[in-house]
Amino acid sequence: MTDWFLRGGHQAAPRVRLYCFHHAGGSAAEFAHWHRYLQDTVEVCAVQLPGRAARINEQPYTRMGPLVADLTAQLLTDLPVVFFGHSFGALVAFEVARALAAARRPEPRHLFLSARPAPGLTSYPETIHDLPEDDFFEVMQRRHGRLPAELREHPELRALVLPYFRADYEVLETYRLGRGEPLAVPATVLGGTDDGIPLSHLEAWRDHLSGSLRVRMFPGDHFFLRPWRTALIGLIREVTT
Repeated sequence: MTDWFLRGGHQAAPRVRLYCFHHAGGSAAEFAHWHRYLQDTVEVCAVQLPGRAARINEQPYTRMGPLVADLTAQLLTDLPVVFFGHSFGALVAFEVARALAAARRPEPRHLFLSARPAPGLTSYPETIHDLPEDDFFEVMQRRHGRLPAELREHPELRALVLPYFRADYEVLETYRLGRGEPLAVPATVLGGTDDGIPLSHLEAWRDHLSGSLRVRMFPGDHFFLRPWRTALIGLIREVTT
C-alpha cells in the first residue's frame, strides 16, 4: 500500500477490499479501527488525502478532477472492492467509481454514500473556502456542531489544519458533475435525521445510479456514523460476506 491508504489489520488472505473515504477536513483516522468489526476476509483501506497526518507536508487538492485521477491510479482492484464515503468522501467515492467505469476497470461491488446530497444538490448555498479564518471556523461550527477544543484554544493548530480544511471545501464548492451514464452499481445512501439534508436530496442519488439503491436514515447529526458505527458496519458486512 502507498501513502494514499491507511490499512487496518493484517489479513493473510483477504477476499474483499473496503475503501473508506473521509469527510472534508478529516483523515483516514476516522476509519482506523473498522477492521476490528469486520470479517477477517475484508481488508480495510482508509484513503489518506495529501495535506494531513503523515502527508501534512504535501499540497492538498483543490479540484476534484486531479484528485480523482491521481487517487484512481493508486487504487487496487485485484480484489472485489466496496466503497464507503462520508460527506465529502461520498462524492469522491462516487467520482472514483465513475473513473473506474470510464477506464473499463472493475467497478465497486457496492457504494455506501453517507451524509451527502446527490451531485448538483447542496444544503449550503454559500461558499466558505475563501473566508477569513475566524469566519471560516464559525461557519464550520454552525454547520457541523461544536469544534474540538484544541482548534478553539490553539491558534497554531488551527493554522496547521486550515489549509486542508479550506482545500477540501474548495473541491466541493468548485465541483461540477461531468457527463456520463448512470453507474450500474448497487448503492446504500445513508443520512442523519438531524443533519439538515432533505430526504429528497438523498433519494436523488437514484438519478446517477442505475443499480439497486436503498436509503437508510439514522438518528443524529452530520456525524451519525460515529454513534451508529456498529449498525453501519453491519450493513457493510451484508455486502462483504
